[in-house]
Amino acid sequence: MALSYISHLWNKWNIRGFVILSLWLQVFLHFFAPLRKKITNNHLPFLLWMAYLMANWVTTFAIGLISHNPSNKFDGAAEVDTALRAFWTSFLLLHLGGSDNITAFSLEDNTLWRRHLFNLTFQVGAVIHVFVHIIPYNRSLVFPTMLVFLAGVIKAVEKILALNLSSLPRFKEWVLSQQDSLNDTDNDSIVEFIDLLDGYSRNEEDAKLAESTVVKHAYYFFQISKVFLTDLIFTRRQRQISQEYFRAVSAMDALRVISVELHFIYEVLHTKALVIRTKWSYIFRFIAFTNIVMALVLFNCLKEQQLPKLDVKITYILLFGGITLDVIAMLMLIFSDWTVAGVKWYKIGSYNLDSFLYNLVSAAYDLRKPQFATCEVKPNDKVSYVVLNTPLLFRRWSESISACNLLSESLKESPRKMYKRNWHWGNITFSNICSFALYMTEKVVSSFHQAVDTITRSYGPRSMDGKRLMIANTKYVSTNPFIMRLWIFIFKEVRRKSEDTSRNDLTEDENAINTKKIYAARGDLFLSTVLSKNNDLDFKFSLRGFSDYEDSIITWHIATEILYNIENPTTEKEEREFSKILSDYMLYLLFNQPNVVSAVAGIAQITLARTLWELQGCIIASTKNVESLCKEIFKRSAYAEPTKSLLDGGIFWARQIEENLKERKWEVMSGVWVEMLSYAATHINGETHVQVLSRGGELLAFVWLLMIHFGCFYRPEWGPYYGYRH
Repeated sequence: MALSYISHLWNKWNIRGFVILSLWLQVFLHFFAPLRKKITNNHLPFLLWMAYLMANWVTTFAIGLISHNPSNKFDGAAEVDTALRAFWTSFLLLHLGGSDNITAFSLEDNTLWRRHLFNLTFQVGAVIHVFVHIIPYNRSLVFPTMLVFLAGVIKAVEKILALNLSSLPRFKEWVLSQQDSLNDTDNDSIVEFIDLLDGYSRNEEDAKLAESTVVKHAYYFFQISKVFLTDLIFTRRQRQISQEYFRAVSAMDALRVISVELHFIYEVLHTKALVIRTKWSYIFRFIAFTNIVMALVLFNCLKEQQLPKLDVKITYILLFGGITLDVIAMLMLIFSDWTVAGVKWYKIGSYNLDSFLYNLVSAAYDLRKPQFATCEVKPNDKVSYVVLNTPLLFRRWSESISACNLLSESLKESPRKMYKRNWHWGNITFSNICSFALYMTEKVVSSFHQAVDTITRSYGPRSMDGKRLMIANTKYVSTNPFIMRLWIFIFKEVRRKSEDTSRNDLTEDENAINTKKIYAARGDLFLSTVLSKNNDLDFKFSLRGFSDYEDSIITWHIATEILYNIENPTTEKEEREFSKILSDYMLYLLFNQPNVVSAVAGIAQITLARTLWELQGCIIASTKNVESLCKEIFKRSAYAEPTKSLLDGGIFWARQIEENLKERKWEVMSGVWVEMLSYAATHINGETHVQVLSRGGELLAFVWLLMIHFGCFYRPEWGPYYGYRH
């Protein structure tokens, strides 16, 4: 009886259920795919990944069900039902075209465009097979079926083209073709703006530029910076314009411009942006939309008495769902950054349509301006900072910075978190509701992740004594809001260094040599500069301890953590907090993204595991937290020289810094960490930076573009005149 009921249920709902599921997956991807670049956790991306994979599979499976459904006998109602199912196959082809907001889940998906083309060819063949075998029994739905079929082909081809153009080989071709469009007229328009900045009062904390102006300038610099994704170089003119602009604007306006730049880069590689903004695309999209509307009108003219009511409802859901998604896609296109960049590029008033669109879009753009909140550093309530707090729906990246801590890891606890002082649920907003919904979704998915993580860790590679041989993707991660003053501090440091890359009193050769030094510096340049100004050249560790970059990160991380926790500050010191934040962030990169900061990721993970073993050996019964652990290891026997042990090296440098630098130690430590961060940002290829944009973005990517725009970027293969190509 049970098997009979299940069989009956399957026969009734198999096709209907998969058709509805296919539409639901498209709706989910359409609305939630843009959120993945705004949050850093892995839970929503996991759901999107599942939906992304299921969308193609469900569509293919449903078409297969319909094409293989036996229909040897027909009565009147079944005849119409069969024709209706043929109508549904056209919608499945429409769903195969996917959402505008996500064509590729990762960059690797773009390289698989041939596989998608191969799959599309077979699916179109399967749909035609369904038409040939079903339509002869009933021709009442031929015209609406053909209309939706044409719309589906347009959408599917559009997706294939987007994947093709976003694949790195084709993307490089596109970049080369676009270089000629950056002519002197475009350059002059930026120079005119730089001249207008003479009256620009630069307060680093102010975000004075209008949001539409930020988008306009970001689009221009996107045209410049995208060449670095393809190992090309910009011209002398472009380099000069970039330096002048970023030296003129405030730190916060620079942050806004770079965030929009990264948004443009994300969209050209993960969405249909390269396809849907062409004249031909507008024409074909209008045809596809018109076809669906006409199909709705024709279907509505049929006598519903001849159709099963359930199938009629499902068909209306498919029709209205397709129309609604197209309307929403059109509105998102109108209010996108691409529209603002394209419209405002012309003189307002010269084109009536452009003026109308500009006024329409700009009216809603103030919502995207950065907003701020106050955060407290626990447990020290005296220290608080202003952090970015733009509502989730309007931000362009996660506005957060992640942290890992080697000492916290040894105690199996997450690093400290910062708390928003003015956050409360008394102010219920739509953004808060969305954040709460995401939070609950994350909790559900997190429980699944924890179960999988427990299984994988228990069966992971271990040594004979049961210790883990490698550490990767640690679960002890904290995500904190992005501090405004931290960005200003980094911005000022990079701007200060950039002055040596374009000095008027030096020759081009000498400026190029200075650029190369800045590019290669990973803490030693800042340290030697500070010590030379203070006549401390005999300070014995001034140029030492920087042989292996990943070893330097671990050593200085341990030293920073020790000095931070053994000190009881009487006054607020920004450099102290910045050193701590950057230290934890760099270790997070080493833990979770070792390919970013290490030439050989596996070696970095093995080194972390060995250092963690040493730290765990220092834990005693009285060790309660990181602070007590730091005080305990600081009491270890002193060494005259750092040993091969990174833990002993960290203790050694902590003592040297405490004894020799005293009050200047946090100024030095923070400067060294900015230099280490800059080194990591510039020594990996652009493709690696782009890969993290779909996971909320990273501070590292912002520093990468900042170094480029300030002219502090270099590649050995470019030669000494890398930035002076005419």
